[in-house]
Amino acid sequence: MRTMRTATVETGELSRLPAGPILVRLRRLLLTTAGAAAAYSLLSTGSVGTCTDSPDAGGSGTTQVTCANLVMHPSWIVYAAFAVILFVAIGRVARQSSTVADALRILDRTAIVIGVLAVTAGLIGMAWMLLVPHESLTSGGTVIFPFPFSSPELTITHNP
Repeated sequence: MRTMRTATVETGELSRLPAGPILVRLRRLLLTTAGAAAAYSLLSTGSVGTCTDSPDAGGSGTTQVTCANLVMHPSWIVYAAFAVILFVAIGRVARQSSTVADALRILDRTAIVIGVLAVTAGLIGMAWMLLVPHESLTSGGTVIFPFPFSSPELTITHNP
């Protein structure tokens, strides 16, 4: 009597190539990097604005309205860091891995590093945006930008 056997596919064994599990994990790393880039883009995008009235310096009795708008964008440096980390990991897998387990460990750790970098850079940029005193934007105070984590743009307008 014949018995029916069900075929089992192990995770990572989707290819008949000897490096099949590595290729599957590399695909997962690429998707993780794309997701991290999207999360960083969402976390590091925002704006804040404020306006103040100040008396006119000419003594005419009118007031001048000064408005400041601070817009934060993602920084290209973080995206470049994602690419550098990704290519270094692929190079390490190609040069230093002696077993499939070593290669998978390198790729898994790279995914963790990229995810942590995305969340950390996004949260630092967001925290900076929330901690900037709004009064210093229009009063001429010094504003320090979080250079590698986000790319802010400050626009100041004066309306009579």
